Amino acid sequence: MENEKDTRIFKILRLYLKNRFSSKTEEKVQRWIIREEHSPEKEKASLEYWNELPVTEDSGTYAALERVNRRIGYPAKQTKAPIYIQISRVAAVLIPLLLMGGGYLFYIQQNEMTEVSVAYGDTRHVLLPDSSEIWIHAGTHIRYPKNFASSERIVQLDGEAYFSVKKNKTRPFIVQTQELSVKVLGTRFNVKAYAGDEKITTTLTSGKVEISTHNHSRVLQPNEQLTYDCSTSAIEVVKVPAEETNSWLSGQLLFNNSSLTEIIHTLERHFGVSITDQTAIPASKLYTVKFMKDETLDEVLHVLEDVVGFSYQRDETDILLK
Repeated sequence: MENEKDTRIFKILRLYLKNRFSSKTEEKVQRWIIREEHSPEKEKASLEYWNELPVTEDSGTYAALERVNRRIGYPAKQTKAPIYIQISRVAAVLIPLLLMGGGYLFYIQQNEMTEVSVAYGDTRHVLLPDSSEIWIHAGTHIRYPKNFASSERIVQLDGEAYFSVKKNKTRPFIVQTQELSVKVLGTRFNVKAYAGDEKITTTLTSGKVEISTHNHSRVLQPNEQLTYDCSTSAIEVVKVPAEETNSWLSGQLLFNNSSLTEIIHTLERHFGVSITDQTAIPASKLYTVKFMKDETLDEVLHVLEDVVGFSYQRDETDILLK
């Protein structure tokens, strides 16, 4: 590095990407990363760290970077980038590094919006502008305004999150997903709506929520769970035990009438692994099984071997079901 400032920035980014900060300090560093100050130095330090990684570059690496660039609006060529593009450039360099280095969260504040993404194998707790709280599950992306509107509070969700909403009768809180929206005044509830999943579920712990789809509306009572089938638009509401409305927050894995595909997707997100299914087990076969906190992936797979009926081979984070 050419000077003391560059060296200091490089050291901060290196420590951050190696998970050497406490959670509280880590959030401060994340916000510092996206601020406009020292943008060229941050980009330079990020690229130097990238070049030091013992990773073989391939088309997948650059495809991932291209997807990030398209998402944050960073063009392929630009003669003189404005400040917000300079910040995005730093984020575009850092995001693949975060995924490789074990990081799990990045913020992008652009057009007065905040975005939070949590990688597989991790969870996150976020305090919203109105003091409502969100516990975000692995593989989830949320988006919300830096300051909520005076008439409503909207959060966009792709994934799974548990919400504790600050009560405000004049400003309803709305969670928007691709297929449905959940409207509340003040309550605690869970929404699971990962893109590509077969079903979306909303589970109510306390209070009352109104769930709206393209052509239906339904009000849930505490300890009720609504399941929406994305392919058929069918809706099912069942009673669930109170302790199961937020089971993943306590580290449990709970499957109720779940297909093997649903189970695999959940395990991939929870443990940060890749699972290939060669079992040919039909999607119509459903399973109900519960795993307690701190059970390892191998312990979970051993149980599923007996329940589902498969064998598996594991190579670090790659798993093959046969």
